Amino acid sequence: MKLLAITSCPNGIAHTYMAAENLQKAADRMGVQMKVETQGGIGVENELTEQEIREADAIIIAADRSVNKDRFIGKKLLAVGVQEGIRKPEELIQKAINGDIPVYRSAAKTEASAQTEKKQNPIYRHLMNGVSFMVPFIVVGGLLIAVALTLGGEKTPKGLVIPDESFWKTIEQIGAASFSFMIPILAGYIAYSIADKPGLVP
Repeated sequence: MKLLAITSCPNGIAHTYMAAENLQKAADRMGVQMKVETQGGIGVENELTEQEIREADAIIIAADRSVNKDRFIGKKLLAVGVQEGIRKPEELIQKAINGDIPVYRSAAKTEASAQTEKKQNPIYRHLMNGVSFMVPFIVVGGLLIAVALTLGGEKTPKGLVIPDESFWKTIEQIGAASFSFMIPILAGYIAYSIADKPGLVP
C-alpha cells in the first residue's frame, strides 16, 4: 500500500507541518508507505513526482486552502481540513487503506467529495486562501521599511526620515510598493479559490 498526502494551512506555518508529521508517524506505525508534500509559507517541500502519483493507491489532502488537484485525476482522493490531519491521521489512513474514498474527477465532483467540502465553511476557506498569499507581501514590505528606517533614517523634529537621495529611500519605496499589492493579491486568490483559474480574469 502506497499513500501520498498533501498538507497546507492558511498561513503555511504550524498546522501544515504538524499535520504532515502526524500523518507520517501514523503511517509508520501502521506499516504503510507514505510520502507527504507540504505547501507551507516557504513554498512546496517534498514535492510529489509524477511517478509517485502514478504508483500511489490513494491520496490524502489535509488542507484549509485551495490545492490544485488536477494531477490526481483518476486517483482515489480524500480531501479534508488540516485539523483532521492533525487529530485523526490513523482514521484518514485507514479510510484510504479500505478504499472507502471517491476517485477524483476534474469536471464533476463526486457526491462524497462534495459532502466533504460542505463540512468546511466555504467563506472561511476562500478568505484564508487569499490571506495566505497576501501574508508574504505584508511581511516582506514591513521588513524592508523597518530595515530602511533603522539603517538609513535620520532623526528630525518630525521623527525618523530617510533622505531622498539615500539608497535606503529606494528600499523603503520597494517596501511601500509591496504593501500596495496586498488588496489585489487578496482579491485575486479569493477569486482563484472560488472559481479556479477563470476567477483571475476579472
